[in-house]
Amino acid sequence: MNEHIMKQLADNQALLTQLLANGGMATKAPAAVQTATPLHGPGGIWTAPGLEQDVLTAHIRPMGIGGALPWIPTTYTDPRFGTLTGYTATSGDQPENSCDVAPTGYVKGCNLTARFGRIRYDTNTIDMDEVMLKLNRGDHTDLRLRGQVLGLTNLEPSGLDQSQILNIYTMSEMVTVGVNFERELTRQIWQGVVTATNEFPGLDVQIATGQVDADTNTACPALDSDVKDFAYDLLCGTGRDIVEYLTMLVYYLEYNAMRMGLNPVEFAVVMRPQMWQEVSECWPCAYNTNKCSTQNTSARVNVLGDQMVEARRDMRQRMIIEINDKEYPVYIDDGIFEHNSTNNANLAAGEYASSIYVVPLTVVGGLPVTYMQYLDYREASAETSFLRNKEDFWWTDSGRYAWALDQNLWCYLIAGKIESRVVLQAPQLAGRIDHVRISPLQHVRDPYPSSDYFADGGVSLRDTSSTYYAVWA
Repeated sequence: MNEHIMKQLADNQALLTQLLANGGMATKAPAAVQTATPLHGPGGIWTAPGLEQDVLTAHIRPMGIGGALPWIPTTYTDPRFGTLTGYTATSGDQPENSCDVAPTGYVKGCNLTARFGRIRYDTNTIDMDEVMLKLNRGDHTDLRLRGQVLGLTNLEPSGLDQSQILNIYTMSEMVTVGVNFERELTRQIWQGVVTATNEFPGLDVQIATGQVDADTNTACPALDSDVKDFAYDLLCGTGRDIVEYLTMLVYYLEYNAMRMGLNPVEFAVVMRPQMWQEVSECWPCAYNTNKCSTQNTSARVNVLGDQMVEARRDMRQRMIIEINDKEYPVYIDDGIFEHNSTNNANLAAGEYASSIYVVPLTVVGGLPVTYMQYLDYREASAETSFLRNKEDFWWTDSGRYAWALDQNLWCYLIAGKIESRVVLQAPQLAGRIDHVRISPLQHVRDPYPSSDYFADGGVSLRDTSSTYYAVWA
């Protein structure tokens, strides 16, 4: 192994040691040497004699409801979302005379709030001296990526050219930042908790009972979500009936919407990918025979198999589920927490449990009530305009993402950040069914490196040293 490769390996090991010493976050000033994944030249992961031009991806992209939520800019750190919760009972008696004092009542309201979270990712250090290197004429930079590494969530920064990540260092590092943003935002939309540093509260803690006024901490039961517990019964098993639970949940929420005058409401049914696979397996038969034999336990219900298969096919191809004679769109989401035998003693090996959610997207014909808000970095332009010709930071995506260039002579890194939150403005129209158990034959791959079902492999630095002879060697 030549000295150049040895030096890069030592530099990468030093960076890893620094990352671990700082709890996973290196102290950032550009390193004096390149720490970015080498693409070509000595140690490059695509430096291989005879490498074909087409390079396939095996990266699992996260997906979820984030692609359906609008992004709304704001500069308010402590907002209030008001709801008229109802009217009190009257006090006093009916008057004997027309001009006497009559009973009176009061209107009541409740304010909700939201909190920003901040997510930061940086590229590794890129050395301009390294990026143009090729090992020899056999080191080709016309590689073509087949497949996608971004783009199922609408959460990643725009303008990232995935086709260039095999040949251009800076774009490769920027796309890696985009992958990290996409993964973390998908997770926090559901699992974010304010007890974790810089996280925003996710939908899992907002779709809940015990809602309170943001200013007085007064209970607001009129805003409580409908939360049901399936108690780890097997989906479509002999215990609790998923059709009964989900139809009742949707009926309750639709009833609220109608009686509150918020119709039409666009609802979404959201669950993990394998939960949807299992639900769509048994829903056609279970739904179409629900309550058919309640009067006579010995009654026989006949269904036509080809019709049930066709109904299942329609569910999966159109991503819809029929509940109470109405079709609802279904979103599968990797960010929803999944229980397993490692983190939950109620489950055996090979069993998993998670929640099924019903989320209101819009009310009264299009007003968003579940959406993303982001700190609009464009609003800083009045201040940054004084830094003309000295600006090393900029924004993209209509002010959603902020970027900064950190440079040390010819070495540089690019830092990115977003400050955002998910807002659920109508929790009384949201609900969930917790602890629904499934037992699939096999678990699918997961997009998160912390998961037992995540897979990557290969190398980030390749030994391409070869023996050579020269009079000076």
